[in-house]
Amino acid sequence: MSHSMQTATALRAAADTHAGLQRDVNEDRIHLDLARGLFVVIDGVGGHPAGGRAADIALAMVRSRIERDTWPLVDRVREAIAIANNEIHRAAVLRPEWNGMACVLTVVAIDETYAAVGHVGDTRLYKLRDERIDKITRDHSPIGEREDSNELSEFEAMHHPRRNEVYRDVGSDPHEPDDPEFIDAYEIAFEPDSALLLCSDGLTDLVHSSCLRDIVRRFAGRPDQVVKELIDAANAAGGKDNISVVYVEGDRFAPPGDWEARAGGEITRRGETLRPILESRQQEETPVGRRTNVSRAARFVAIAVAVASISLAADRLWRAGSVFQRPSNPAVAVAGATIAVGPTESIAAVLQRAAAGSVVLVEPGEYRETLKLKDGVRIVSRVPRAATIRLSGTASEGDAAVVAAGVVGAELAGFRIVGDAATPLGTGVLITASQTSLVDIEVTGAANAAIVVDGMSIATILASDVHDNPGAALTLRAAAARLSHNVFVRNGTSEHVRRSFIIDEGANPLITGNVFQDVSRDIFGDLSDGVRAALGRDNWFADPPDVRSTSSTTPVRPGRW
Repeated sequence: MSHSMQTATALRAAADTHAGLQRDVNEDRIHLDLARGLFVVIDGVGGHPAGGRAADIALAMVRSRIERDTWPLVDRVREAIAIANNEIHRAAVLRPEWNGMACVLTVVAIDETYAAVGHVGDTRLYKLRDERIDKITRDHSPIGEREDSNELSEFEAMHHPRRNEVYRDVGSDPHEPDDPEFIDAYEIAFEPDSALLLCSDGLTDLVHSSCLRDIVRRFAGRPDQVVKELIDAANAAGGKDNISVVYVEGDRFAPPGDWEARAGGEITRRGETLRPILESRQQEETPVGRRTNVSRAARFVAIAVAVASISLAADRLWRAGSVFQRPSNPAVAVAGATIAVGPTESIAAVLQRAAAGSVVLVEPGEYRETLKLKDGVRIVSRVPRAATIRLSGTASEGDAAVVAAGVVGAELAGFRIVGDAATPLGTGVLITASQTSLVDIEVTGAANAAIVVDGMSIATILASDVHDNPGAALTLRAAAARLSHNVFVRNGTSEHVRRSFIIDEGANPLITGNVFQDVSRDIFGDLSDGVRAALGRDNWFADPPDVRSTSSTTPVRPGRW
């Protein structure tokens, strides 16, 4: 379709999130998908219950809606934020301890030469080009308004005692996509020699925009380093809040030759010393509080303590599920070699010589082979969803494209696994007697099952898309599996399968933060009543086909059976 997002293989990007130095819980969420050109920063509204939970819901809803190629991109962004808003509000109604939970966010979807932007709150989007840094979004806050109107300088706004107040958020009240005074949605040009920086206020409350510009220009061409240096700068200035950074640059945004690092952390340009402008840590300053909604803060204070454990659990779950999205995280730089695989090479052949602790980094392309995972080896698509695995022409229709048999500590991240009439696929991923992680994978076209976990295995399936499989989305037998932040759509459609999930009574699943669309209420019929109740509470279900509205917008709501 003319308005669909194009594969953004010419882009370079990185993202990371850090709790900061003074917070035990990270309520920020980030998303980076180069293949789809989708970039998101979400900040759970602090001082409210379950800010991290609200951010989880928002991310799941935004991903689910924007990745459907149906409407013009900017309209999809606007609608996705409205759906997220209403889903957060509905979830809060169901759980008293979540009453009033909310978040703020900035969403960017890039389609070749332009970017669609959706924004609510005081997360920010900056554009860098020609040695300039321009603030694209406006802060929906009293102090942000005064700064944007030049009534306050940036430095004065950073130090203002009310800088954490916002008057717009996602989740406090129900909204329609076109409600005035809710979502800022628009398109901006995105040239090959420009860069975009999305960030939470944990960065911009402490690091001046001129310093952001200088760090980006200094490390341009190395997105991982840009993100690391920005987070380090915020922590050096006190790290008083969660810090999230998503950075994306065009293929011609390269480091100028006359910028170079000097001793002592200074940056020079043509002999001019540019010291980062960080927040001075004044002893008499009142400690920075979490962001508060101006009209709602008072009635949430009493229950904030009650949900601390919920927010902590959500934060830990997100951290476990974001390895591929956070390339500057030390967990990505595992001990051992990083072995590159080019589009004309065999992943399986390279995998044979990879030792435990190695990373096999796969370039975009199509690979027709069967992968057998190895102990302690991570296989990562360098550009998420840009490396595709299909069965070879000599494989049987019932074969699996990826097999983990008797392995421990293996991981597959960022791949598409595809079957179609030309290259039939029996099973996408088969995990047996193994401990294995699947992160940000897409499985489609599997005739028997997208993912099979059996033989006393322990599987983790995170941030993945399982859709349009004639076979089951998941078959789980005598094994444990954790499914978190995945999207499941149109699976189990063939006559001989008829079920999108097959989970034996002896299985032990933990299913949380997922989106299920086009499923009936009995897909998890083999689970105990307690597990079924938790499933309906902690995940989000679209109306099944027989009860869904005929409108173009399909509401997604918690499954209460």
